[in-house]
Amino acid sequence: MVAEHPHFNRRTLLAGAGALTLGAGLASCQGTGKQEFFEIPGINRLPMTQDVLNRYVSQGRLPGLCVGVHLPEGGKTFLQAGTLDFGSFTRVDRDTVFRIYSMTKLITGAAAALLIEDGKLSLDQPVAELVPEFGALNVATNPARNLNARPAQNTMTVRHLLTHTAGFTYAHTGDNAVQRAYASNGIFMATSARGTTPPASYDELIARLADIPLMFEPGTKYEYGISIDVLAIVIERASGVPFQIFVQRRILDPLSMQDTVWHLREGDAGRLAAIYNYGENGRGVRQPVARTSAADLMKPVPFAFAGSGLLSTASDYIDFLGMLLNDGAAGRRRIMKPETARLMRSDILPADIVAAGGGHGFGGWVAREGHKRAGEFGWSGNASTQAWIDPAHNFAAVLMMQALPYRSVNVLGDLRTALDADLGISR
Repeated sequence: MVAEHPHFNRRTLLAGAGALTLGAGLASCQGTGKQEFFEIPGINRLPMTQDVLNRYVSQGRLPGLCVGVHLPEGGKTFLQAGTLDFGSFTRVDRDTVFRIYSMTKLITGAAAALLIEDGKLSLDQPVAELVPEFGALNVATNPARNLNARPAQNTMTVRHLLTHTAGFTYAHTGDNAVQRAYASNGIFMATSARGTTPPASYDELIARLADIPLMFEPGTKYEYGISIDVLAIVIERASGVPFQIFVQRRILDPLSMQDTVWHLREGDAGRLAAIYNYGENGRGVRQPVARTSAADLMKPVPFAFAGSGLLSTASDYIDFLGMLLNDGAAGRRRIMKPETARLMRSDILPADIVAAGGGHGFGGWVAREGHKRAGEFGWSGNASTQAWIDPAHNFAAVLMMQALPYRSVNVLGDLRTALDADLGISR
């Protein structure tokens, strides 16, 4: 949480909080750096969406939040309301820094897609070809009870890692024997460790995981877990450079995502949004969240958590989404081939496996045929952030807010409805 400031009248804050920016629809002439914008009042383009943001702030549900939209007609627009913290005078805007947690997975998925484009990786390549530590994996016979295991019969592939069908799990999503083994070995998300010494490197993470049975045979079931972090070492070994450097060189730098970082830089604490736990129904007494302060986030990280470790802004992330929506192009600069971008956001999960009611692409969920949002690709973050691409209607959007537990303050439901209405979309 950020430092508290003297209380002030929140009605004053909301006056003019609906400012948004509409892109000129033209890329930067140099192909690097951010696009330039014309400023127009938000009420003129997405009034119902702005009303949603205003309502959550005026009701005291959140201190502030921001939405970025890549518009169907081209250009980008940002809407914001509120401040960095309750009682703060600093308004949230497109450059406010948010903990995006699992929205990191989409960026890691893009890194894998680029290596496939480079011919250094393939979807159905055995993971053990690059990670020999996984050459003799075991599968728990009854993970609900113990770690008794038998040799795995199926070969784990890159596709399995991308779609959470490799047999891994998360320590914090349950309490079976495998998940308890993760916890005792310090295998957590970036910020969920509970006093256990975490791995000091990806090599150490892999060594610890190799000694713990899988939850199930690779390729037979969907289980949200640490597989995208495992994918990072595949990316490292396929590319020949550290994962963090590969992502920086091939994605963050070309897109000028200067505020998307693995740890908070000195001087940026004044741009960090506050985060609270609001209770299961989102209306409890808000509580601070351990290990998420600016001071905590400035500490060096042992390695870049590929599934949950990034901080970002609405400005940066909508550029990333816009690149995927535009088939790999960012203005005059091409980040990936059109076929690579389309593959990344497509359903690569076998039809007989269901991921949260749909399919799955490169690190994100895909709405399957028959769903009212068929073809949509995206993913969320633990603190209720959300990113999605809607190719059928040619737009992308990112919601930046900070509330635990996930969707305890359910802005997303209202936001989607309002944004569709503002864009003239019927589903």
